[in-house]
Amino acid sequence: MMQQLSSPAALAGADPGTPPEGVAAIRVRAGDRDAWAADVAEQLTRSAHVIAVGEDVQGALVLAAEHAEHVVSLVLIDPRVDLDDPRHAATMDRVGVPTLVIASAPTETTPIDEPQSIAGGVDNGVFVVIDGAAAPTLANRPESVLEWSSAFMEIAEGLAETRTDLIVSSDDF
Repeated sequence: MMQQLSSPAALAGADPGTPPEGVAAIRVRAGDRDAWAADVAEQLTRSAHVIAVGEDVQGALVLAAEHAEHVVSLVLIDPRVDLDDPRHAATMDRVGVPTLVIASAPTETTPIDEPQSIAGGVDNGVFVVIDGAAAPTLANRPESVLEWSSAFMEIAEGLAETRTDLIVSSDDF
């Protein structure tokens, strides 16, 4: 699935684990969200689809806001952010890259306001709920996450054709 993309896909995080086939892993050494974003931007030698899970979502949002030239699209899975943090809202206002937010909903009463607010708070945000899936969705329902992510990334690549800010290189990273 991911092999059909023109731009590479990378799972970025403090402990990204084993990424799905066709997705690179970027280990982030920095702690706070600004340093997280700078660390990933430094490791990306070309624009990529950036995937982040849980608490790493905060850094991915900063990456897209501050270093958009490195990001073709964002895929944010089971995000955990502080909705009351004014910096979070200010960051989301500056995110313009296509962003897919995937949330797990093991039951009908599972709260989804946190991930839903991210998809609604960024330009070009799309929200998907995977019903009956427990977090982490990437581990518990990888096929669903990969199907949604792949389709979204293909669409994002079409949108990226008009962008002049993206970094193009022959290297994947």
